[in-house]
Amino acid sequence: MTARHWLTLTIALCGSLAVTGAEAAKKGGAKAPPAVVGCTGQVVPMCFGVRTPKGASYALVDANPWIPPGIGVTVSGAVTSPSPCGVPAIKVAKWTPNKKVKCKLG
Repeated sequence: MTARHWLTLTIALCGSLAVTGAEAAKKGGAKAPPAVVGCTGQVVPMCFGVRTPKGASYALVDANPWIPPGIGVTVSGAVTSPSPCGVPAIKVAKWTPNKKVKCKLG
């Protein structure tokens, strides 16, 4: 095949993938990641994370901008394999302060 044919084939393939992705988004195939609500702080022994009011803990990974400790937050992202702390880790996609959650320092 000549380079022109490869280019035409590549454009046709990319176009079909774009249409398939748009149809999946319309049907609701792309769902929002789960959200966790809780207080930020240290997760023993060496991780920074969030503890929910029901007592579940998650380590927070790749939070940008930095999340301050001791505040209530709503965190959304993908839950990944256990962290070195022995609790599931959340690769943070988005976080927002949550003033409804009361956190005590320490």
